[in-house]
Amino acid sequence: MKFKFIPVLMFAASAHFYAQVSPPTTHKDDQPVYEQLQTGKYILKDIVIDGVKRFSPTQVLRFTGLNKGENVEIPGTKISNAIKKLWDTQSFSEVEVYVQSIEGENIILRFHLQDLKELGEVKFTGKGIGKSKNEKLIKDNKLKPGIKITQDLVSNLKTNVPKDYVKKGYADAKIAITEKPNAQNQEMVDWTIEVDKGKRIKIDKIIFEGNKEISSAKLKKKAFKETKEKRFGIGGILKSSKFIREKYDEDKENLVNYYNSLGYRDATIVSDSVYRNQKNNYEINVKLSEGKKYYIGDISFVGNTAFSTEALEKILGYKKGDIYDAVGFNKKVGEDGGKEDDSDIKSVYMNNGYLFSSVTPVEKSVSGDSINLEVRINEGEKASWNHVTWNGNTTTHDHVVLRSLRTKPGALFRKGDIKRTYFDLASMQFFDPQQIKYDINPNPQDNTVDVNWGLVEKGSSQVQLQAGYGGNSFIGTLGLTFNNFSLRNFLKFKDFKPVPQGDGQTLSIQAQAGVYFQNYGLSFTEPWLFGTKPTALTVSVNQSLVNYKDYLGASQKLNIFSASAGLNRLLKWPDDYFSLYTGLQFQSYNFNNYPFNFGNTVEYNGTANNFSLNLGLSRNSAGYDPIFPTEGSNIEASLKITPPYSLFSKKDYSTMAPMDKYKWLEFYKIKFKADTYNQIVGKLVLRTTGEMGFLSGLNSELGAPPFERFYVGGTGLFGGRYDGRELIPLRGYENASTTGGTLEDITQAGGGTIYNRFSMELRYPISLNQTAKIYALSFLEGGNVWNSWSNYNPFQLKRSIGVGVRVYMGAFGLIGFDFAYGFDKTLYGNEPSGWKTHFLMNQNL
Repeated sequence: MKFKFIPVLMFAASAHFYAQVSPPTTHKDDQPVYEQLQTGKYILKDIVIDGVKRFSPTQVLRFTGLNKGENVEIPGTKISNAIKKLWDTQSFSEVEVYVQSIEGENIILRFHLQDLKELGEVKFTGKGIGKSKNEKLIKDNKLKPGIKITQDLVSNLKTNVPKDYVKKGYADAKIAITEKPNAQNQEMVDWTIEVDKGKRIKIDKIIFEGNKEISSAKLKKKAFKETKEKRFGIGGILKSSKFIREKYDEDKENLVNYYNSLGYRDATIVSDSVYRNQKNNYEINVKLSEGKKYYIGDISFVGNTAFSTEALEKILGYKKGDIYDAVGFNKKVGEDGGKEDDSDIKSVYMNNGYLFSSVTPVEKSVSGDSINLEVRINEGEKASWNHVTWNGNTTTHDHVVLRSLRTKPGALFRKGDIKRTYFDLASMQFFDPQQIKYDINPNPQDNTVDVNWGLVEKGSSQVQLQAGYGGNSFIGTLGLTFNNFSLRNFLKFKDFKPVPQGDGQTLSIQAQAGVYFQNYGLSFTEPWLFGTKPTALTVSVNQSLVNYKDYLGASQKLNIFSASAGLNRLLKWPDDYFSLYTGLQFQSYNFNNYPFNFGNTVEYNGTANNFSLNLGLSRNSAGYDPIFPTEGSNIEASLKITPPYSLFSKKDYSTMAPMDKYKWLEFYKIKFKADTYNQIVGKLVLRTTGEMGFLSGLNSELGAPPFERFYVGGTGLFGGRYDGRELIPLRGYENASTTGGTLEDITQAGGGTIYNRFSMELRYPISLNQTAKIYALSFLEGGNVWNSWSNYNPFQLKRSIGVGVRVYMGAFGLIGFDFAYGFDKTLYGNEPSGWKTHFLMNQNL
């Protein structure tokens, strides 16, 4: 006789998740168990499987946890648990159990099982979902053909897809799944997933109650940073109005912390409510209890021996009588993560080896509106680095990684060494900055710390295709740059990949060409001279050729040969972000039928030589990703100066021919440039740039030479190479098209001796993955060039505005496109410069 087990069938039916349960196949002699049997125990003789062929009875028994010959109770927990275990395998879409037969105390059960369907084709539809969005949704949710359709899969899908829209303000987003059999395979199911994001739900009102001391407007601005009322204008563009529960909870914490920072130590949120109004938008009501304002009383330190109380008071910065800023006070002590610049007491201890120290602020007593505070310090023993390991450097040799690590075995532990090592590894540009990881493992038993650095190599060699276009000027570059070169393995042909790599050296071979211009260059850099100190040696040679026809058809030629060598040494003072460059450079100018302006005289033939000392002091702390810095700055001051030949000569320069005067150039050039990077809102980064240059002669009778002068405008192509000039970029204008003086001044001089340039640039990352880093930008710029201090006016700038995009790919470097509008007239025009298009590669303006 066959019986249907009613409780089990009910359990199975409740677990169907994407289709309704079909009535089980019945047999003519099926009867409910409770009509045929008394409740009791039976011996499980065997099981019978139908509905699936993938699993044998033995496998199903293993899934259920049942064993032949064991006692089972009808009805009982063992059968219920067996069904649950079958569901937990996520291998079946139906699970039903029947009594097949009973012979005395023996029972045979029949398990009716249905395989899970497999997913076939998937298509997302809905407003705003095109081909790329459809592919992204399929990829993000891992909807690969052939995967089993489980309850978890559908549940996660219905949660995750709307969640992304909710984060963008579509609070009612939902999906609906429609299925149909796959045309090629009946065991598979095709899905059409309709995404209904609904309307964007904004916040109409945020109402604060009980705030007597601080206005609602200030609370909305200072505390509710992510939860904003709907606004019009620029404010609504920078921070849209949307309600996200997690962000709202964070803002409520910010609200209490803001009160605490103003001395309202007892401020609390009494209650809050979030509801939809008649317009279906959100309204938020927050009831507050401000409490009274407190001030700092006495501050005492307990347990400090490594640092004096006076030193700790100076670090703390708070004194008796100050408003009791509980948030700021705790940060300066080192609680709640401390200060971002590591200027808190806890960080000072950790930067001096006291990893296991504790610094705890305690409210010792309250006297009226004053709070007496005690800072309790447990210094512990100093810690040192123990095991320092790294992995992931498949091309870069171990000694190159090791020399960049500040976390060296046996050295005193310093918190700042972790941040600085991260910065140094990223700035090498051999590893993807976004994927550098570190795993810190403190060992308090022996006061040591282990660290492992996880690295991911990126392509460091480049096929250099550098180009720039500004109106009618285009110059292109073809070159090879090997940024992780190994000179010592150059003759070991087995190491060519395609050249020997891994020692962190740079070898660059470059060829440039324009309509009338050619340039060939070779340079080599060893970043660690002799392998012992971070002192970089750079040597380079360069040959520039200019050849074009004048209006009579005669050739006009200019040849410039240049060779240089220099050392760039990392300093330890004022801090180890500073570096000092010292170099020597020789240039030879040879021109034939090529006009150069020497004051009021034009010379067409001659030679000139330039031997100079180059000094540069810089501080580079912009990071962490050198392609897209989000913090820090790069500051550089440089001096280029020649020997004072005229000081040792009694020549009368007033009677000398121009080419005799400038056979050996005599001048000095000073330049200053500063870049700063700051995150404004979210991922939005502001880059501000200011730079200035000044050129003058060492002898007033000679004045500034006709070479080395500044030309402003365009994309600043190949500064200093084309006829010895230095091109300063200014988007929105043609190359070398601006001047602060008269046309006569600039024409006679052949360039300017003073320049200014200022820029503000907003950057937003689109993608920062290893394959391609992409960011969009908008900018405001101003700059100009002058020929003397008498007409110098730093407020007389040529202004421009524009937008652009940058794409960095390891094999080709940085590619850029800018579209800019110049507001002011140029050297040869009476109308505004207007719209200009600039295309550039491997140029960081």
